[in-house]
Amino acid sequence: MDAIRPDQFISLGLFMAVLALGWLVVMINRGGLARRIAGERRIRLAEVTALSAADRAMILVVDGQEFLVLRCKGAAPVMQALPKRGMQAEEVA
Repeated sequence: MDAIRPDQFISLGLFMAVLALGWLVVMINRGGLARRIAGERRIRLAEVTALSAADRAMILVVDGQEFLVLRCKGAAPVMQALPKRGMQAEEVA
């Protein structure tokens, strides 16, 4: 009585071939797939940075406008609109 039969090797080989083909399709189309998955969302998380173990700074993009959100443990989140890129500080104030 054999523990491993030849047909099991064939099944494993076919499964690995299908898995490799799926991986290849995803790698070739990864840019298009990312755009399709993201879709036309109005709110997007652009970046997250850890300020400490419990505190985070996040940049949210809402309809093309960027906002800085500071989230600190034990405090309400603070949101500040960011100026458009290329604008000087004097133009914003």
